[in-house]
Amino acid sequence: MDWTRDQQKDIVKKILYYSGYYSLYEHLHKPSENHLLILMFHNVVDDAQQSHWFAGGTPSRTQFEAVLITLKSYYRVVSVEDAVREIRDNGKLREKSAAITLDDGYSSAYKIVFPLLRKYDITATIFLPTDWIDGRLTPWWLALTVMIDQCDLTMDTVTKVEKIMGRSVGLDANSLRVPATAKRVLLVNLRGDLMRKNDATCDRILQELRGALIQWGEPATCIEEPMTWEQVSEMGAYGIRFGAHTCSHSNLSHVNLETAEREIVESKSIIERHLGTEVAGFAYPYGDDVAGYRRLKPVLEKHDFRYACTSWPGYVNSASSLYLLGRISIPITSSPAIIARTLSLEYTSKL
Repeated sequence: MDWTRDQQKDIVKKILYYSGYYSLYEHLHKPSENHLLILMFHNVVDDAQQSHWFAGGTPSRTQFEAVLITLKSYYRVVSVEDAVREIRDNGKLREKSAAITLDDGYSSAYKIVFPLLRKYDITATIFLPTDWIDGRLTPWWLALTVMIDQCDLTMDTVTKVEKIMGRSVGLDANSLRVPATAKRVLLVNLRGDLMRKNDATCDRILQELRGALIQWGEPATCIEEPMTWEQVSEMGAYGIRFGAHTCSHSNLSHVNLETAEREIVESKSIIERHLGTEVAGFAYPYGDDVAGYRRLKPVLEKHDFRYACTSWPGYVNSASSLYLLGRISIPITSSPAIIARTLSLEYTSKL
């Protein structure tokens, strides 16, 4: 039998788990101070939807629930806001803790995640790009997904795309024999490139890709929807926290301070107006330019943000910069045992 890479990784993790390797590692590397693990999610899909080519890498309802079960069993689950307040007030965390965050405000946060959070009495923080919630924006990665989903992916199409991108996109005639896999490869490849461009360049390339991928008419409507403000308010009343994520999901690495401040402050004020409560947290869109984000700390402090999250892996303790908090993404699995040992390694390793 030929195993996929994900299957091979899952087998290795099970071998390590049942051999006791993780327990030994945790014992030898137990940290001297309680840490906070901030888990980062974006979208969650129904179990049946995970078979769609574009849902690869997105956790299902069952898999997300397995994460909650694991956290409830091994960690004190708190909001990022409460953990940061504890560090500010006491200098450290009282207990080994974990927090859940979701970026972008997908409707699944209300339809799938919220019922599960209530079921296990767990809170979370959701970072909103307010232009998408207000209906003024379709995130470029979702528009790209729709274009690839509708295109007839031939070598001629691949050649056009490679000309636009100025490089190979990793597809040949043989790989096109499995369209779903080929489309997934193309999406991951292009998305990785575009997320590092400035907003104007990203928009220009997206328009060129539209011409290469869509042979007729316009692509259909977006495959995902954002939360509504009514849903945000309902979740907020229950105790779910909301943070700012700029208005337009702008890549802050490529804008001046004035533009960055406007994006950050307006998104905060819009959310506060809808919820009637203070917004304390911010998450950097894309989130991997840790060095570049340092220049934004004065802006965040000026406007009363208590913390900001990156997407760079790491845990949080008293020595962490509260405006450059690390977060982790965990492998997709429905096994609480594997999740527990994965989190154990994240907790005890110096990332």
